[in-house]
Amino acid sequence: MLPTLLRCARGAARAQASSEAVRCLATKAVSAAPKVADFTLPAPPLQLSGVSASIATLTWQVAAKENVLEKVQVELNQLAEAFNSEAVELQAWRRLATDPFVPISVRKKIVDAVLRGKASDITLRLLDSLADENALAAVPEVSLAFDELQLAHKKEVFCTIVTAQPMDKMERADIIKQASKFVDAGFKLVAKEKVDKKLVGGFVLEFEDRLVDLSTSKKVSEFNAVVSKMELEL
Repeated sequence: MLPTLLRCARGAARAQASSEAVRCLATKAVSAAPKVADFTLPAPPLQLSGVSASIATLTWQVAAKENVLEKVQVELNQLAEAFNSEAVELQAWRRLATDPFVPISVRKKIVDAVLRGKASDITLRLLDSLADENALAAVPEVSLAFDELQLAHKKEVFCTIVTAQPMDKMERADIIKQASKFVDAGFKLVAKEKVDKKLVGGFVLEFEDRLVDLSTSKKVSEFNAVVSKMELEL
């Protein structure tokens, strides 16, 4: 399934993708599924647009059906990291896996040699399908879309809390309480911390879709702007 998803995602990046990649992934997913009376796929928790997103969605549905969501997510994240890595050995494998002049049979053997026995069957099927279409480079996009689906599925909202210095226990509890006000009811806030001394004081909340700046540096900047405006009006 992973190969199929990758193929579709890469096609989207090139604006030349068709529904064939998604259909191919679906075919492999169903053909490899256990022979049971009901193989109805669960509904995705979020509607995403784009070919890469469609691949990620179908992969998520099959992984959910087979109860391996966490495993597939970790594998996709690791693959995306490998494709984005600057390590020489990984660059060599990435070029070999995505070079359009490398025969499909060779490319598929490379994928199999790297992942066989180390990845889930769903991930192997995905990569195999993507290798067919020379679209392995789309793995990072598919991984990002899969992460979005997982967040919606778990009802989690990620937030990075940026402060001028490391927080103590009381400061952390207070800021998390304030950050929770920006999270819809029924969703859980998942926070990570980052230090940026340029803030001087206060904090910044970095959500995926918004930024809440309550830092001292911003207040100083706004104050200076007001003073400058008043001076110009004198």
